[in-house]
Amino acid sequence: MSLASGTRLGPYEIVAAIGAGGMGEVLRARDTKLGREVAIKVLPAAFAQDAERVARFRREAQILASLNHPNIATIHGLEESEGTLALAMELVEGEDLSQRLKRGGGVPVDEAIEIARQVAEALEEAHEKGIVHRDLKPANVKVTADGKVKVLDFGLAKAFAADPMSTSGSHELSQSPTLATAAGTQAGVILGTAAYMSPEQARGKAVDRRADIWAFGVVLFEMLSGQRLFGGETVSDTLAAVLREEVPWRRLPAAVPAQVRQLLGRCLERDPKLRLQAIGEARVALALGEGAAARDAEATARVSWRGWRAWGPSLVAVVALIAAAAAWLDRPAPEPARVLQASLALPDDVTAGDSFALTPDGRRLVIEVWARKSGARSLWLGDLERGTFAPIEGTAAGELPFWSPDGQHVGFFAAGKLKRVDLVGGAARELADTPNPRGGTWGPDGRIVLAASFREGLSAVPASGGRLEPLTTLDAARGEKSHRFPLFLPGGRSLLFLAQSAEGGSRNDPSGIELLDLATGRRTRLVDANCSPLYSASGELLFWRDGTLHAQRFDAAAGSVSGEPVAIAAAVAYNQNEQALAAVSADGTLVYRPGTYGMLSRLIWVDRTGLGVAGIREGDTQADLAVSPDGKLLAISSHAPGQGGADIWLQDVGRSATTRLTFEANSESYPAWSGDSRHLYYASDVRNDGVLFRRRVDGSGTPEELGTTAAGLWPHAASRDGKFLVVGTVSAQTGFDLMRFDLGSRKLTPLVNTPFTDNFAALSPDDRLLAYTSDQSGRPEIYVQAIDGESGRWQISTDGGRRPRWRGDGRELLFLAPPDRVMSVDVTPGAVPGFSTPRELFRFPAETFDVAPDGQRFAVSSIAEGNRPLVVVRDWRGRMDAR
Repeated sequence: MSLASGTRLGPYEIVAAIGAGGMGEVLRARDTKLGREVAIKVLPAAFAQDAERVARFRREAQILASLNHPNIATIHGLEESEGTLALAMELVEGEDLSQRLKRGGGVPVDEAIEIARQVAEALEEAHEKGIVHRDLKPANVKVTADGKVKVLDFGLAKAFAADPMSTSGSHELSQSPTLATAAGTQAGVILGTAAYMSPEQARGKAVDRRADIWAFGVVLFEMLSGQRLFGGETVSDTLAAVLREEVPWRRLPAAVPAQVRQLLGRCLERDPKLRLQAIGEARVALALGEGAAARDAEATARVSWRGWRAWGPSLVAVVALIAAAAAWLDRPAPEPARVLQASLALPDDVTAGDSFALTPDGRRLVIEVWARKSGARSLWLGDLERGTFAPIEGTAAGELPFWSPDGQHVGFFAAGKLKRVDLVGGAARELADTPNPRGGTWGPDGRIVLAASFREGLSAVPASGGRLEPLTTLDAARGEKSHRFPLFLPGGRSLLFLAQSAEGGSRNDPSGIELLDLATGRRTRLVDANCSPLYSASGELLFWRDGTLHAQRFDAAAGSVSGEPVAIAAAVAYNQNEQALAAVSADGTLVYRPGTYGMLSRLIWVDRTGLGVAGIREGDTQADLAVSPDGKLLAISSHAPGQGGADIWLQDVGRSATTRLTFEANSESYPAWSGDSRHLYYASDVRNDGVLFRRRVDGSGTPEELGTTAAGLWPHAASRDGKFLVVGTVSAQTGFDLMRFDLGSRKLTPLVNTPFTDNFAALSPDDRLLAYTSDQSGRPEIYVQAIDGESGRWQISTDGGRRPRWRGDGRELLFLAPPDRVMSVDVTPGAVPGFSTPRELFRFPAETFDVAPDGQRFAVSSIAEGNRPLVVVRDWRGRMDAR
């Protein structure tokens, strides 16, 4: 029913038509009682004749009317007259965002960020009241002449939807009123809604606030790029694009700040469990991005570039903003170099690991990858000229690869062994035992120098295999705890390596990159830096510091550095093993993974379906989690970039308040609770890795040191009776083992002592059963054995597993399984316990987790940065010349 000008609808007098859409006709009207103009949305006649839907619509409208926010168009009332049903709403003057975008060219970056920030504030207000928009799109965002944003039609998609229990076709297309009505048959109208649907909406699944977050990301992307993100000739084509098409990040202008790019990446995660969980986080990121936009625009203006050779189909060329490195360091930028960089993406079925190496000519890359489906690790070979990747046979579980000088062979570590594989064919060969390796390098004299264990000095072995010969010895007087990441220099007479020191050494010497003369054994400190070294044949030493890769002039023959370090790339990732995730070749090619220290984590609470229910922490590196036996506190070992070592924090689960427990300069990790929840056990690197401590969680008293060994001790679990700990330790012969540490006598007794990596132990609440991860089958699996070591041992998982956890009553064992599954096993107590077949509980890409005692909530930590492509840079030396 169309209402003519002058028609009365309750107190409202119709003035003129404004427009029409899938939800009905929109009219301008005058409120004769209050003397104001309003918008009247007349609902379709078919809708008004459905008594059940009208009744439900009234209930929804009452909820929507509770919204009161400056960025939300208010609902004034619901009117009925002679079969006509209409909503009276705030009249918002100005054009909607879809009209603005039709003019082409997108929205200037700073203006788009401001519009998006106000939209985020509107969504945040609604979400806090349990209201989900469900149909956010440019047509529902109006911008007034003074820049005020108003979001329209909040929650009407749900109000219009058919009965959720109905099987009629009106509900099939993701509760979308535009798609479900006859008025939506015009392609522009239909695609205007379908293009902004979340993947779960497109599949017809139930939606929550995360659907709005997806749509928010799509709208922001369109504002910035000036192009619709997903589209097609038909509705089906558009929905298929929403479900499958990759996001074309190259469309974004170079001036879009890094914070905003990262935010878009999180909003546009297809899996809602990986998506940004709260729109308030977007509001904060956009507020930071507004200032960054101006800084990035200035940096962009300073950068010039020159052509580069054509790259293969997997490489997408982008102009490098190297001047941003100076902004990262908050220092004046030097004159820019002409630099061009490209992003290098692996195939979709694998994820890049931390280790990769370039051939001397910079044409090939060997990289550690993880299969997404199985979780299996191996090495792949990339041809940078052709842009292709292929697996290398015989490299299962391979890591830390390095090249032979002629580029025909690859050395690597796998399953506690140093191995080599010839690229021309043939099986991989074992060369030496290496229980806990930290890098290797292949010299021109046919020797391989390596760090066989992270608690030892360097060793050498013939490239044909043989006995390891010690090369360096840890200097106890300097507090050294490890020599790692050796790197031969040209000629093979000397090498670089990281000499790592523990905090609290007798001289408290810092970690640093050193030069080792292989003929004399003389060591020369070059720079203080706790990272793996890189070397450029043109005469530069490269090293990581505070998120940035630096280069410094280096005379290898004289064994000295000169000049000041120059920032050449930021932000560059760095892992917990002090490895800068970068490689450089002799021809000047630099490859690095963008990121930060240890890959930043997102830590949240989820329920037994995997749905996020509360945030905990974000922006740090969360390594270890432990829920107290009484369920009141969560212990978190967390490293904040640029703030020294890891510390332990406690979250009051009931109040969601987080406080810091440890304040020492060194790192604290591996938190384990006492049975009464009053004490926390943890490991510190106060003198060396793996010193056991106990501390009261109420903050009173002082930390109590319990002891350590030359191999180090790391607590995994504490018995409920308070008599012993289950600890991990390192053996040069058998790798990582599990031991019993008696708290009274301080005696150590082996529990799991095999030639394999036995880790991540969890003690059952009755102190009888020990669950742990072991790779004895060739991949990590979950095992359980009696704590006395005599009453039985059972393999629990058969398809991969790690990080087992017990429910508080001991009747359920949970663990992580590839690719992103949280698994559950029912446990029947008894002299011989019974275990059900593992079943999938929910899917979540957790790096680590723990479960509340009642088994209803899980604290889970996942990587916040995602699988980011590698960055390939040519001619970075221009930055050195600029100095």
